[in-house]
Amino acid sequence: MSLDWFKPRGYRHFDLPVSAKFASKVMNPDFVLQHSFVPLIHYTKSEKRYKKCPKTGARSISTKDRPIKYASHRDACILSFYASEMNKLLDAHYEAKGISDSVLAYRALGRGNYDFSAEVLEFAKTHAPVTILAFDVSSFFDNLDHILLKRRLKALLGVGSLPEDWMRVLRAITAFHFVDLDELKANSVFSARLKENGRNRIASVEELKVNGITFHPNPELVNGHRRGIPQGTPISAAASNLYMIDFDADARAYCESIGALYRRYSDDILVICQPDHAAAAMTKITDLIRAEKLEISPHKTEITEFAGSSAPVSGRSAQYLGFMLHETGPAIRQSSLARQWRKMRRAMRRTRKVAERNIASGKSKKAHTKRLYRRFTHLKVHDGESVRAVRNFSSYGRRSAAAFGDGEKITKQIKRFEHAALREIEKLKTL
Repeated sequence: MSLDWFKPRGYRHFDLPVSAKFASKVMNPDFVLQHSFVPLIHYTKSEKRYKKCPKTGARSISTKDRPIKYASHRDACILSFYASEMNKLLDAHYEAKGISDSVLAYRALGRGNYDFSAEVLEFAKTHAPVTILAFDVSSFFDNLDHILLKRRLKALLGVGSLPEDWMRVLRAITAFHFVDLDELKANSVFSARLKENGRNRIASVEELKVNGITFHPNPELVNGHRRGIPQGTPISAAASNLYMIDFDADARAYCESIGALYRRYSDDILVICQPDHAAAAMTKITDLIRAEKLEISPHKTEITEFAGSSAPVSGRSAQYLGFMLHETGPAIRQSSLARQWRKMRRAMRRTRKVAERNIASGKSKKAHTKRLYRRFTHLKVHDGESVRAVRNFSSYGRRSAAAFGDGEKITKQIKRFEHAALREIEKLKTL
């Protein structure tokens, strides 16, 4: 069998990185039955979010915390194989149900979020006036019901009882244990190992127990139901799509019945319908989500009226997959753009600081700017005898602009960003 699903991983964990030789073994169910899964490692990924008040112009800063739990190398290899098998079955299911174009996240579709967003905008323009409804599921991964997940897996596999190898994989993401990375860092032995160069394992499971490291269990019961799968394992994304297969079919069928568009990108749900169907569509989507033992975040639900060319232009734009979709033309979201500006300015300040220090000490005669060109401009990089374009935010913006076509505002946003980066690089060259 092909190993195109296998990807070596270089992070530190409770075992060593694995090779293709090990990967070839995990495709044998008997091998999986003999395998013992070890605890995941947990850390919190924090992301600052800057928001500008449309009325006062005041800026506020909030932090979004995302719990990440990642598997050991051997466990991740097994989960990767079963994820690939699950995705094949899911793709076949989507094709059979005629909903492949509705489920966008975590699939190898060969298209970008700008392609999906451009399709959404085109639908809104063609069918205007419309109402764009954007929903967000509350704590999606943390609330997936284990009984429903198991039921969906059996249906996908077409079995009345799960094969034991699949059962072990399911248990690995429902009845798992995890270790906090902060607790490892607080231990002098493991902290020193984490700081070492190389790929040696952090500790064995026996060492963790001897040193009193806590093995935290996945929360047992939430409102009488066993819930939650980890974010960060190779199979988490596929499992989340598996969980939603009935919802996707029902939501798509309802939207087709009223001439509406349905799209789901992970826990982001989009419906574009005629204004007179909007209230009923909101109720229907909310009811369908509740049937999955999940909840819509009411404060994150966005309703945008898209009037069309024959009516006054609305001042509000729909937010979708990192873009602002407005009747006057699409643009990259201001928060996404601002994040790139902050990254660019930090990198320039850091490069200046290092260059000034090195020039003063005689270690260098100039600021090194090649990496800055790669990260923040559209200029092509000379790699030996060949010339290639780099993939960065600038090139992403240009691909996005091409996907949307006429009327887009993205090119102007990207050029302003590139010109600012080039000005800063030129200043560094004068050091």
